[in-house]
Parts: sequence; structure tokens; C-alpha cells
Amino acid sequence: MGVKDLWNILSPLCDRRPMFELQGKTIAIDLSCWVVDSQTVADHSVQPKMYLRNLYFRTAFLLMQGISPVFVLEGKAPTLKHNTIAKRNNIRSGFRERKTARKGGRSQFNRILNECKEMLLYMGLACVQGHGEAEAMCAYLNEDGLVDGCISQDSDCFLYGAKVVYRNFCASAQGNRGGTGGAVDEYSLEKIERILNLGRNKMIALALLCGCDYDEGLNGVGKEAAMKLFKIATDEDILDRIRSWKTDSTLNLKEEELLNPNLCTSCGHSGKVQKHTKSGCVDCGTVIKCNDSFREKRALILNEIALRKKALLVEDFPSQELIDEFLVRKDPVPTKVDIQWRQPQINKFIDFMERHLSWEPQYAFEKIFPVVTRWQLEHLPNISTDTRLTISDLFIPKAIKKVRNIRSVASYEIIWETDHATVEKLREYIALDNENNDNDADILSELTSIESQDAVSKCYPELIEAFENAKNAKKRKTKKKAANDAGAEVAGKRKTEKRRQKKNEKVPLNNKKIDEFISKNHPISLEESFERMSITPKRSKMLTGPREDQSGKNKMKQGPQFDKVLRLQNIDSKLNNTLDRMFHELSPDDFISDCDDHDLNMSLIIDSICGKKCFQLNVEEDIKTSEDKENLCQNIESLVTVDQIESNECQINSSVCDETTDEFANISESYIPLNQRLLNCNEMKGLQKSSAKASNRFSFGVDALMNDTDSKISFVA
Repeated sequence: MGVKDLWNILSPLCDRRPMFELQGKTIAIDLSCWVVDSQTVADHSVQPKMYLRNLYFRTAFLLMQGISPVFVLEGKAPTLKHNTIAKRNNIRSGFRERKTARKGGRSQFNRILNECKEMLLYMGLACVQGHGEAEAMCAYLNEDGLVDGCISQDSDCFLYGAKVVYRNFCASAQGNRGGTGGAVDEYSLEKIERILNLGRNKMIALALLCGCDYDEGLNGVGKEAAMKLFKIATDEDILDRIRSWKTDSTLNLKEEELLNPNLCTSCGHSGKVQKHTKSGCVDCGTVIKCNDSFREKRALILNEIALRKKALLVEDFPSQELIDEFLVRKDPVPTKVDIQWRQPQINKFIDFMERHLSWEPQYAFEKIFPVVTRWQLEHLPNISTDTRLTISDLFIPKAIKKVRNIRSVASYEIIWETDHATVEKLREYIALDNENNDNDADILSELTSIESQDAVSKCYPELIEAFENAKNAKKRKTKKKAANDAGAEVAGKRKTEKRRQKKNEKVPLNNKKIDEFISKNHPISLEESFERMSITPKRSKMLTGPREDQSGKNKMKQGPQFDKVLRLQNIDSKLNNTLDRMFHELSPDDFISDCDDHDLNMSLIIDSICGKKCFQLNVEEDIKTSEDKENLCQNIESLVTVDQIESNECQINSSVCDETTDEFANISESYIPLNQRLLNCNEMKGLQKSSAKASNRFSFGVDALMNDTDSKISFVA
């Protein structure tokens, strides 16, 4: 709708505005656009008059936002639009034969507009009747400064003289703009002229070239060709330039000149572009290549020549009637528009909505009630007290229920009195209608509305004063009650303590709590008992490094014997002490061997072994002379290493002793310990001072032999 491709050209300059930014402004609304939107998206079988429903909710939204709407109705369609209207009617009716003999008539559409006008009248809003197109009247009101902007989907508003146009109106609380409470696209003519250099006359020229609702434009001409034409013409001269295409022959001469093959397409001088690329251009003063500033200019001139050729094919191009439609005001525009919001007529509105939309009376009252209260808050401060008494159907506020915050707007939730004539009628209707349930009556039990605090303070300041006083009294009462409760609690505690002191209640020692007993006397595990043990070794090792902090890190080292005991203890605990019970239950009969008839007496075996002579060795017989003794000592000294021999230990090479046929034959019954026999030698004194570390080949375990001297078994090394 409007000029073809104009919205696509202007879309980069669109500003998405939240609806609250329009608060306090007066906006002219093209009502026909809203009606068409509702007819295209609505399912007529469900709600055939969706345009009335959408119109109410959108209008109520604007009023609640503090925006003053001025609805403009369509007038008589211009003759230029008859063909377009006929095509649209054929599309809507499915090319069925229409009974109306009047071609391009708006009888059906005018009936819809009259219904909308009646509903708006009951809401207290007056409509402006346009003589022609509704967007034309909206643009005139905006151009004359009577309104701040226009809400329309038609881009024709700019061609009629509008300064600010709002498009894509949305009042929904959902979507990406739900938090802002609705949004709208704003287009400003001042911004368009500044950035795109596209004024009102150029937009009219765009309508002539590309087409609009009144004309189809030139065949094969798009927005790119039109925008190229606008680069070589100003907004004031563009229409005259288009008119001169039929009479001006200068473009023909330019075309012949530009198509000359001996003319460079890059710089516009004589010569071919290939030659200029190699050797340069004399006129441009270059040696290599040439100045290419003429290339763009040449393309723009050729574009205008192409547009002129297409325009000459149309007999009446450019249409002066179309230009006058946008530039000339055919009908006078009122110097003052009645935009005052009057008091809504509740009863008539309820009857109208019940008749056209089948709304229940109580539902219609619920929807119109916030609009009525908002009108009172906005207009009663400007009305004197005496005049207020003459106004009927006023609702009286009862009290402020609580403070509310609606989209960052400080508000009050007000309770209104229910003793109203309309409310009484609705109660009678509900009582007569047996099909309604009890929930309908609950709607009328308490009437509430949410109003801004500024409006309430201007209209009902005494209501706010009473609310604040009640609020402060409640706070004082709450503080006093809290203090009394605290005092009562303290007094109760004191009474309890005195009562206990009088009775001298003593808790018996044996009457301890289980938790307290366990916390004080908790059993420790075997691992903890081992950790608490302090085991000091016989030989303490010197600490080479600094001592570590004993707090939290003093963990005692455990040897492998403790780990073994702990593992056995864990296994025994898992087996429920089975090993201990088995050990205590064992008897001698459990150890009887298989040879029960041949029991062996171990004491006799030991005595027989000890009584043998093979374990005695007479050293004196082997070492007969002093020379042998000296040789023996020398041989022993040669075998001793640098280690110290402790407790007279000596390791002697086995080659010193003479080999006999029976190594135990010469052992006598009288046994003399080996250390005593070795000490008889004076040369053995040197052995005690030498090192005790001998080679592993000559170590026969002398320590073990020394410890076993009490037994009657002798061993000669």
C-alpha cells in the first residue's frame, strides 16, 4: 500500500520506539489501515467482527499509556483509485459477481467504518471525517501541527506532507518488545532528507516512475533506476525535469555523443579507453591511464536516457492529476480539531458490545471500567467541585489497597465504591440469568483499578493522605506488638528461671543423655590406639634437616609389625573373632600325628645328639707350638677388614683347621667356650682393636654362636 518500494528504501532509517515514549502526544490514526489488518489475519468464522475487538483493545491501550488518539475516517475515494479499489474488491470476493453496480464503491467498507465510529463515540473519542483518503487527512493534520505524528501503513503519508509517520503498531505484551509494553516504527522526514536527500517531490517522482495506489508507473522501472535519477536532480527540480522529457531534445544529443566510439568512456575525451590505458590522455594530462571521473557521470546520463525512452512510450506521462493529488489540497482542512476525550458512556458501550461482539454485560463492564476511571483521574482535576456534582455516572474511590509498580511506573491499586447505577443493573441481570455461575458476581463484589501516583495525587490527595496515615499507624502497631512480644518472652523466661530455683531441680548423675555420654566417652579404634603410642628406638637417629611443625603433622611412624597386626586385627574383626575362638578351643588331641603308635620322645633325641663326641674340637691338639699360634694370628689379621669387631667376635678362615676324616671325631666331652680359648692367646689383643667389617666370604655368624654357649652344642669355625 502506498508508493512501491518506498518502505524498502526508508527501512534503514527506521527507529523502533517503545510506546511509552509517545506519552503525552496526540497521534492521528488511519482507521482504515487497522480495519484492513484485522480483516486479513482474522478467521471470520470464529469472529466476523474482529476489527471491532482489535480496535477497542488498541484504543484502550493508547488511552492507558497517556496517548491521545485522533481517528480519521475515509472519505470519497479519488477517481484515480477506482481501478485499484475494483481490483481489491475482486480479490476479496473471489472474483464473484457483485450486486453493486457502482464500480469501485466502498459501501461495505463504509459500513464497517461507521460501526467503528459508533464504538469510539461510546468510548468518548471523536473521529475526523476525511474528504478523500484517510492518510491524506492524517498528513494534513501533521503538516499543520495539529497532531504530533501519523499511524498508518501507507507510505502515501509522506507524499501528502506528513512529517512523522509511525508504522507497524504493536500493543502486545509478548515477544521481544513485551517488556516495554508495545512498540512502533518511527520514520522522520527530516532524517530522510538529511541522510538520503529524498524529499517530498522526489517521493512523488518515485510514485510516477515505480507506481503507487493510483498509477502503475513505467514498465520495467525499479527503485535503483529512480534513485540514480535523483542523484543528478534536486528535490525542487525533479518534477520539472520529468515533465521536460517530452519536449527537451538535449538528451538525444547527449546520447549520440556518449555512444561515439572515438570517445573515451572513462574520461569523456577523444580517444579510446584502450589507448588511454597504455599511453595516457593528453586532455587529462596523464601518461598512463586517464581520469575516470566521467565514468559515473556517463552511467547516470545513460540511466536518464533509458528512463526517458520508457516514459515516451506512455502517452499521459507524467500524470498531472496524480501530482495534484499529492500536492494540492482539494478540500479545506479544519483549523482546529476536536481531540478532547469526553466521558465514556458505559451503558451504551455495554449494549453495543453485546449486540456486535456477543460480549456478556459483566465482561464488557470489566473492560470499560479502567478506561472510565482513567478518564476521571485525568479530567476531574480541571473541573471544579461544584461542576463535579453535576456529572453523572462518576465512580467514587473508597480506599487505596496497596502500592503497585507497573513497568517502572509508581502506581496505586484503588478500591472503588460499588453503589453505582450501572453496577446495580448488572447485578439484576446476573440474578435473572440462571446460566451464569457465582464467579460473575465476584467481579462486582470489589471494583479495583491501577492508577499512576501522580494522577491520584492530583485528583484525590485526601485518599493518599488517609492511606499514608493508616500505613504509619499499622507500622507503629506492628512495632508496639513486637516490643510487647519481646517483653512477654523475657518475662516468661524469668518466671521459668524463678520456678526452677524454687524447686531446686537437680538432674541425677545416672540420668545423662545418650548423646552427651557418647560424645564424652567414645571408644577408640585399634588404629587410634597405635597412633597414640610413643615408641622410642634404642638408637635415636640424628635429624639432618629442620624439624617440622608438630601441629597437625606429628604422625608417628609405624613399622611393618604394626601393619601386620592391624591387618590381622581387621581380618579378625571381619570374621567376628573366629580365629581367637578357634585358638582357645584347641586341645592336644587336635595335634595328634598320623603315627599314633610311634610317639617320639624329643628329650631322648636331644640327649643322644648332645652326647655325641662329634661336636667337640680340641684346639690345643691342632695348635701345638707357638709358631703355629703366630701363623694363625697372622692369617687371621690378614683376613680382617677395617670394621670394628664388637663383643670379641672373630671370623677365621676355615683353611687354618686341618682336614680330618671325621670332623667331629676329636671333640671332647668337656666343652670350653671358644671365646675363652681364643682369649688365651696374647696375639688376639690386636684383633679387638681392628675393624669389625670382614668380607662376606669369611663370616660364619660368630654372634649367633656366642649367644648359644649355654647350650651343650659346640661348633668350631
